[in-house]
Amino acid sequence: FRVSRMLRSRSTLLLHRLCTIPSTASAIASHSLPRVKPLEDELPSSAQPPFTAPSFRVPVSKKRAPKKELGIIVADDNLQQWVKMEPRGLASSYLQLSKSKLTFFISTTAVAGYLMGPGSIDFMALAACAGGTALLSSAANACNQLLEAPYDAQMKRTQSRVLVVHRFSPLHAFSFAGVSAITGTAMLLHFTNPLTAALGLLNIVLYSGVYTPMKRTTIACTWAGAVVGAIPPLMGYAAAAGTLDAASMTLAAILYSWQFPHFNGLSWNLRGDYSKAGYRVMCVTDEALCRRTSIRHALSLVGLCSIAAPLTDLTTMTFAVDSLPLNAALVYLSWKFYRAPDAKNSRQLFFFSLLYLPIIMVLMVISNEGRNKEEKARKNDRMHTENSDLISD
Repeated sequence: FRVSRMLRSRSTLLLHRLCTIPSTASAIASHSLPRVKPLEDELPSSAQPPFTAPSFRVPVSKKRAPKKELGIIVADDNLQQWVKMEPRGLASSYLQLSKSKLTFFISTTAVAGYLMGPGSIDFMALAACAGGTALLSSAANACNQLLEAPYDAQMKRTQSRVLVVHRFSPLHAFSFAGVSAITGTAMLLHFTNPLTAALGLLNIVLYSGVYTPMKRTTIACTWAGAVVGAIPPLMGYAAAAGTLDAASMTLAAILYSWQFPHFNGLSWNLRGDYSKAGYRVMCVTDEALCRRTSIRHALSLVGLCSIAAPLTDLTTMTFAVDSLPLNAALVYLSWKFYRAPDAKNSRQLFFFSLLYLPIIMVLMVISNEGRNKEEKARKNDRMHTENSDLISD
């Protein structure tokens, strides 16, 4: 019994020693490792701050809470281009609708045509000619923008026009065109003559009803547009003389030929925009013809200014000589554009054409004023005789 009791006590002691070995090893290991700060994700959940429910405050102010804006999604990417209809800036918007720079340019050609006509100057008729031409040009430009608004929105050069950005409604623009056309026609009828008013109305029809639709159908639109640009000096000449003759046709021919280098130089760098909008102009459909017509009409201007103008008694021989340097420069720039149709040459041709026309008109007026009184009287008497013969027939 004693032996068994002794063996039992020794086995218990051995078992106790075996069970305490791991704890001792872990204690030694724990004392040998360096102490480091535990990471946040290793902390127990009790270390995290307890969840607190959000508190809601009831507004005690008597003011109404602001209305909640509706998050409406609109597909249009150009909402910033929409402009609210307000009286402020209305005058500048009307000027944009009438293309004021182009209208002023057209009015100056009508004034030059009046000064080139025979007879003395009636300043009331001259002012009415300039004002009536400007009003009719404004009406034609407004109609042009009405018809081309969907296509102007596709071109960088025209996408900020007032009808594209909805500054005016179509009815408003049409009303402006109608009032301008009626007022301009009445002014020309009262202060000048029916021939001048008829030419002005014809120009509106040609520009809005012929030239504008043709731009999307045929290349012949450039020739139609050149006819439109040649009519304003005829209006001025008719306002001064009451009739049209060979001299007035020479004046119109000069304006007609000038427009080809001018428009071709302008449109060349805009070929991408014109093509995107679907316009069938020369620079898009036939680039070689665009370059050829520029130099052809630049050469024709030499003959018109130096030969036809003196022969038809539009100017004196002084103008034939004075205009040669200008025409030579225009021919040279057109030749450069024909040989190398790049952006630089087309831009030079366009800007020189803007300088060419005012200078050539001033030279024509100076040449006309340089005539002696007897020569002007003879021409004036001859035209009055022709008018009386036409009336009697």
